[in-house]
Amino acid sequence: MARILYLGELSPGQTARMRMDALQRLGHQVVGIDTVQPWRRVSWMNRQWQRRLSRGAIVRGINRCVRAGALALRPDLVWADKQEFLWPSTVEALRQRGALTLHFTPDPYFSLAWKQTPLQTRALPCYDVLAYCKAYERQQYEAIGTTLLELPLGFCEQQHRPLPPRDPSWCAAVGFLGGWEPRRQQLLRAVAAVVTAADGGVNIWGGHWDFLRTGRAGLRSRLILGQLAGAEPYAIQADPLIARCLRGDEVYGDAYAQALSGARIGLGFLRRVCPDQHTTRSFEIPACGSLLLADRSPEHQRLFAEGVEAEFFSSAEELVDKVRFYCRHESARARIAAAGRRRCLSSGYSYRHRLQSALQTLGVASPGV
Repeated sequence: MARILYLGELSPGQTARMRMDALQRLGHQVVGIDTVQPWRRVSWMNRQWQRRLSRGAIVRGINRCVRAGALALRPDLVWADKQEFLWPSTVEALRQRGALTLHFTPDPYFSLAWKQTPLQTRALPCYDVLAYCKAYERQQYEAIGTTLLELPLGFCEQQHRPLPPRDPSWCAAVGFLGGWEPRRQQLLRAVAAVVTAADGGVNIWGGHWDFLRTGRAGLRSRLILGQLAGAEPYAIQADPLIARCLRGDEVYGDAYAQALSGARIGLGFLRRVCPDQHTTRSFEIPACGSLLLADRSPEHQRLFAEGVEAEFFSSAEELVDKVRFYCRHESARARIAAAGRRRCLSSGYSYRHRLQSALQTLGVASPGV
């Protein structure tokens, strides 16, 4: 059994929390420090200037808390999950105390300037191991010159399972959970135009879609929309067809599983601001028992057999054709959805299996296996 100090966003429903819980289920002694919670205690303006400058009371407090946690636990492993504000000196202090230090980045880092912080860029070379999930960024990680570990995203067996929603309005022929992006808006509009109420309709959950109801967005929202859009053009205007499909903001925990389970077809869109090949929903949708209908990518095709365990598309026309077909051929849809869930379980796509394999690579035995 290893003593592990886990640093990350540890609120219920966050993937960092799921990975921490998976380490505990593997039999390790895990102590978590939520390094995101301190940011929620201050005003938006206060938060912005401290984050932009990478300095201030919150940054100092996070580093003090991590050092104190390591002093109390004396960990064998420090797992830093997307740590944007650890000082290089803090990482070095953890190593000097005998801990193996690992940093995991679940998001694209080098591909998006707004995902980077000066402190994280300076601290990355200080870790013993850099774990990453975006294969297209491997060369940038290799240039840092430390040990690398490719760790794909996954799903949580306890959270992501078939869970029929109690509210009938959460059931739909097609569902999408995720943030706004111009291409996603266009694709969902094409889907909503062909899926009838008799089919079951379309449900959309996620952040930054509200402007499509009103046609208005404040300054802060416009800045966020600009980041999400990247170079893609978009307009701040109402979209009544999409607005009718909007069900709410981001959902977590059982509500997340119910929203995925309630959709017979789950859409797995990849973002266009970075060359993603898979996302968490690539696993969460089939794990919840829905048919995964996702962008065709080499990684998706490696993870699931097309037409057998999932369906893929390369154009809006192909997406609409497959939505039409599976809305009207329930037995075929159900067969592929069931095979997709079996693939998630049999191929070890859960966080528990992912982390078990990662620890074995690092030479850390898991007593709960």
